Amino acid sequence: MKTKNYSFFSYVKSNREIKPANVAKIKNSMEVYGFMDGRPILCTRAGEVIDGQHRLEAAKELNIEVIYEFVEEGATEKMIVLNATQTNWALNDYINSYANQNIDCYRKLLKFQEKYKFSMSNSISLFIQGTKSVSSDIRAGKIFTINPYAEPVAEFILNCSHVPYYKEHKFINAINTVFKKLTGEQLRKIKTNLISVPQFSKSGDYIIAFENILNKSKREKDRVKLS
Repeated sequence: MKTKNYSFFSYVKSNREIKPANVAKIKNSMEVYGFMDGRPILCTRAGEVIDGQHRLEAAKELNIEVIYEFVEEGATEKMIVLNATQTNWALNDYINSYANQNIDCYRKLLKFQEKYKFSMSNSISLFIQGTKSVSSDIRAGKIFTINPYAEPVAEFILNCSHVPYYKEHKFINAINTVFKKLTGEQLRKIKTNLISVPQFSKSGDYIIAFENILNKSKREKDRVKLS
């Protein structure tokens, strides 16, 4: 089917954001080849675009006919699969999609990331508890357990802004690993003495540095073991 009635189509909130660079590339192709019959837009009978939102935008900008077909059941699942087999979705795309479907843990992850301004990879490390295959679990839309220490760890890290590496992944991972093992007094001692700790390339080196801070001038029997 073909149409220039662009208003018939609407975008699904759970789809990823339209990227102008992708639209520009497709426009360049369409100017030469037109809207290719073998790549129709897939949409529901209500006009919700499941696959082809960038092609639709390019066609609108060129004022050419859109070729489309209807998709019936499982529209959201098909949208994710179709997009993932074309241009790979980043984890952010999956997270935003599941959050827009009102899956609570993903909505809370986005709010956490927005509140603390960490990178998404660091936000995931802090916020998600107890999974060794985080990326694949997120892509599959699995419900994850929220780390109960995520917010206090995030607050502590932001209070370490006197060292230049405080938002580096290895440092954040080290703090996240030891946080629940330490008292408030021990955490304050680490924060105060961080200025003497250089930037490391491994989380384990930070953990050893924390041990050295806490164990300075202590007898063997009173020493803290974190690593």
